[in-house]
Amino acid sequence: MTFTVRHLLTYTLLFTVLFIIGLFSGFDFITTTILSHNSKGFDLIMSVLTKWAEWPVIVLSLTLSFYVLGRKGWFWAAAFAIEGLIIQGAKNWFNWPRPAVKFPEFVRTIDGNALSQWKAFPSGHTAAVFFATAIIFSLWQTKWPRIFRIILLLLAFLVAYSRIYLGQHSFEDVLAGGLAGLWLYWAFHKLFQHKNWLES
Repeated sequence: MTFTVRHLLTYTLLFTVLFIIGLFSGFDFITTTILSHNSKGFDLIMSVLTKWAEWPVIVLSLTLSFYVLGRKGWFWAAAFAIEGLIIQGAKNWFNWPRPAVKFPEFVRTIDGNALSQWKAFPSGHTAAVFFATAIIFSLWQTKWPRIFRIILLLLAFLVAYSRIYLGQHSFEDVLAGGLAGLWLYWAFHKLFQHKNWLES
């Protein structure tokens, strides 16, 4: 396993620093600043990047799980389903407004991106992409090029940014989503490790 507690704490620290920046700068200020800086070209790029979390990275993580673990890959498939239920439950519980409701003067309608109104917190896309990326890192083979790991991590953060840029989430939503994805991964990882379910 190459996703260690050091990685978890490093990314948690990074999200914590971003949270502190949000506290001092204002979460709404960061969100509206991102929404205010846009272009047609960037609209297209962000619209494509955000789809990485909708199914490609999920399929990649689960395919890799079955490739490396065989039938035990079903444990990660089940974990992913439970992660989705937890995040959706949190969305329904908090039912926070999205930028289209909070900042209608800043949010634009971008072709192909229907704007949601509520259930913003936490960001499901961000939670899913960090959960899936952590699974991939945990199964990483040393013979695979390191550049792929860098690309996957960059894509995860770009998905988080795209959710704000596209007017689907606020800054605090993606921070919570990223942290939730990482810590839910770690909880399942420790459970599987404790039960020896992934051992050969």
